[in-house]
Amino acid sequence: MRATILAALALAGAAMPASAPAAETGRVLFLMRADPPGGSADPQVKARLEQLGYGVTVSDGLTALPDPCGFDLVVMSSTVRSNQFTAERTSIARLRDMGVPLVTWENDLLDDLWMTGLRRDSDFGELETGHYIWLVRAPHPMAAGVPAGLGTWTEARTPAGWGKPGLGADIIMTWPGEPDKATLFGYEAGATMDHDHLAPARRVFIGMENNSFTRMTDTGRKLFDAAIAWARAGHKSCRAKK
Repeated sequence: MRATILAALALAGAAMPASAPAAETGRVLFLMRADPPGGSADPQVKARLEQLGYGVTVSDGLTALPDPCGFDLVVMSSTVRSNQFTAERTSIARLRDMGVPLVTWENDLLDDLWMTGLRRDSDFGELETGHYIWLVRAPHPMAAGVPAGLGTWTEARTPAGWGKPGLGADIIMTWPGEPDKATLFGYEAGATMDHDHLAPARRVFIGMENNSFTRMTDTGRKLFDAAIAWARAGHKSCRAKK
């Protein structure tokens, strides 16, 4: 009898369809530079995005840039050179005006993307060590449930980018003691950016540098994941100015 029951169960299990693979969280276009001087954590970022369920397509900087409208989110690493970006005016307008959410950690491109003003070291720049943070918008989804106040998000001596965003930005965290230096902020679609530009879709800046991702604390990883998720959740349709 026992053998008969086991055989029946085995047959039933064999007849059951295999579970379907989980649907992708979204399609991500990851702009990065292959083999930058000093290396980068871009491969680890890509692996993390895939671990979170995103389908990731990599483009080396702006060379042969795929159509962003084919993706749910564009992620741009700090390894994309600002001089390459500014040399290709068509690419600037395309990425700045696209109706696809964008996350970047290149502070030198914030002015080109109209996420801040134009003056380096006044509207955007880099901290020599951005180990500490002051979290100011704990209720926001990008805060990832991290309590307001002082904390750390990277190992000591890790540089961090910052920006002074326009009035329409949601500022999540700043450099302690300097509230004008935001190290994580975002614009909702339709919010006023710099240059009186209305964000065509969500825009996010997170103040990492080339190798920050491998030096993040648990808090830093949570904030990164939340920034990606918030930006992706804003995707609706791809619209760009003509």
